[in-house]
Amino acid sequence: MLEELGSLPAPVLGLEEYKEDFRRHFWVADVTWRLERGLTFREPGSPSWVAMRGGDWDGALRLAEGMRAGRVEHQRALDRRGIVQRRVRFVCEPLTAYLQWELHVLTIWAELGEQITVLPTAAVAHLEAREELPEVLILGERVASPVMYVIQYSAGVLSGARRFVDRELIEVCRREVAALWRCGEDILRYFPRRIESLPPPDVREE
Repeated sequence: MLEELGSLPAPVLGLEEYKEDFRRHFWVADVTWRLERGLTFREPGSPSWVAMRGGDWDGALRLAEGMRAGRVEHQRALDRRGIVQRRVRFVCEPLTAYLQWELHVLTIWAELGEQITVLPTAAVAHLEAREELPEVLILGERVASPVMYVIQYSAGVLSGARRFVDRELIEVCRREVAALWRCGEDILRYFPRRIESLPPPDVREE
């Protein structure tokens, strides 16, 4: 069903509307599921990403590490509410500069409690005959009102989302995301094996 989401009707939320809707549902969720398929995005609001794009790899990593303290507080808030975050992050080698950078950031998130696995894009090639799988975020598993977003981007920058509330559809997609997540490799094993010793990325390739 994940591969069919692009053809299903759903209201479109602009960026601010999506952020407001997300905040309203996130903090009452029990479990969140994220499918992250795209290999290149732009995050101009992140000083670490900006440093990476400017060719300052050491600075980008220092700034990423500097985000740890804020993420510790975020994880404490999640733990107080009993919210579990799970993410499957797709990769394709050779890595894009964005992906190499993001895997450093996500490893910090995983060290602090987010449950992240890594899966090669080849694992879903059979589902992508027409187009890539969308970026999907599901908030809530056993809550009264789960919500699912197909996240949208404009020129690689977050621009909003399409919103789904049908419980049966959400449950089917959740099971599919969960199955992919279970097939992936824990990022805390993947990162030291495949990423940690790589040279700085060549941002000119993107």
